[in-house]
Formats: sequence, structure tokens, C-alpha cells
Amino acid sequence: MKKDPDFVHPLIHLGQKAEFRLGAVGPDQFVVGDTPQIAFAGRSNVGKSSLQNALLGRHGLVRTSRTPGRTREINFFEVPDKFWFVDLPGFGYARGGSQASGQFADLVGKYLSQEKHPDIVIYVLDAEVPESEVDGTCLGRILEADVPCMVVMNKADRLDQSRRIQHPRMVIDRFELTEPPLLLSARTGHNLDKLRDRLMARIQGGKLE
Repeated sequence: MKKDPDFVHPLIHLGQKAEFRLGAVGPDQFVVGDTPQIAFAGRSNVGKSSLQNALLGRHGLVRTSRTPGRTREINFFEVPDKFWFVDLPGFGYARGGSQASGQFADLVGKYLSQEKHPDIVIYVLDAEVPESEVDGTCLGRILEADVPCMVVMNKADRLDQSRRIQHPRMVIDRFELTEPPLLLSARTGHNLDKLRDRLMARIQGGKLE
């Protein structure tokens, strides 16, 4: 069935109300409450910010940077009374070297280990690089924790057909995933509505299918 060319996904409608609220540099600043929190994690330069903007139908809400490791805090974006998007610092590189990287990892660890976890973590991989050592460490730790997690592979538009089959299989085998990672592209919009559907189900209290 062809999609209605005039269709605008409900998440995009909600995204027009999204606003930046705060950048947390310590646990005492974390947002708490019953409103669902959707956190985005991944190594630097995988397109987390671009993906969040695309999902919400916004340009420039979540700031992007060509300088890896620039984000030094956990940024909270709110759609009032609906949900939060939580942008976690990129893993693997930080201006300031290993000490700064360790501080970021510690901050993210404290956020994920709260008594009330985020409702789900969207872990963003670079579809071109399925075997990053940084992802092996960071995604591995998230999967070992008691935190709901969904793995997606951004920049799928850069893959040829054979790698679109091979790379998800590599990720499934490496992390022993029960569900295949979703191939998508923040640039072209490929599979974004599918991810939006799953996030809306989560926001509305349903199960992520």
C-alpha cells in the first residue's frame, strides 16, 4: 500500500512542541518524574543529533557538530506532558583526552543506573562500521544492564545491497541480539517512520514491537 503523500507522522506533530530544557552535568540535575524518557546513545559522529532532529521533524533543535566529542553534558528536550528526548554524550572521543572521556562515561553510567531508568535507550551505530571497538564496549555494557535498549544503524544510505544484509547480521552475532537492528538514514528518511511508530508505542505505554 502506498503511503499518503500528505501524511505527517504524529511524532512530527508532537516534535513541533519540543524545547531544550537543560544540560545536566551531574546527577542532581537529571530530570525525574513519570513522563517517558527516550535516551539516545552511541559513539561520536554516528549522527545521533541529526537522527533526533529528523525524528521530530525539526532543524537545529538538537545541535550537531563536525567536531567529535563536543557534547559534554546530558541534554534534555521536552514535549510537555508527553515525553523527553535525552541526548547522551558521544562515546569514544572527547576534547580533553581520556580524562574527559572517563567523565562522560561516568555521567552516562549514573544516568542509566538511576532507580527509574529511561524508558528506552536507542543505541545508534554507524551502518558502515559494524565492528567498532568503542561500540563493543559501550553497547555491551548497556545490554548487560537492566535498561531497555533498541539498536539502530544510521547512514544506511551509504551501504550497497550486500552490506545491507551483511552488516546487520554481523551486529546480531556480535551482541547476540534477539531482534535485528533497524537500518535507517537520518539524511534520506529511510525507515524513520518505522522507528517513529515504535517510539510512539513506547510513549503511549505499549510494548516496543
